[in-house]
Amino acid sequence: MKSIFCLLLTLFTVSAFSTTDPKAAYLMTQKGEAVIINVRESNETKSGMIKDAKWFPLSQVLEDKKWKETFLKISADKKLFLYCRSGKRSERVMNILKENGISSENIGGYESLKKILPIKAPEVK
Repeated sequence: MKSIFCLLLTLFTVSAFSTTDPKAAYLMTQKGEAVIINVRESNETKSGMIKDAKWFPLSQVLEDKKWKETFLKISADKKLFLYCRSGKRSERVMNILKENGISSENIGGYESLKKILPIKAPEVK
């Protein structure tokens, strides 16, 4: 019973974020059709990132007056997929983008995505 509840919760969580399957989103990035953007803060990226994802933290969207110009350079007219740790901040960024005429999808949180997508380990310095 507990495992069924967990499965249903996982399915609901993924479907609440994106209409595109994260694996399909990743394949689109590999074909040059899309960009995955990590909106976590710098200290969170130490645990790794989705391979080939671009980093553009929520704090930059909120604090940098030229964020939109910089963001549009990163996105380069491609389909945009966003993620954070759990999916809540990427949802917030998605809504900010929508208010600014930029379409994107929230593919959820790193904690779930790292189990199904390739990750890039943090650089050791």
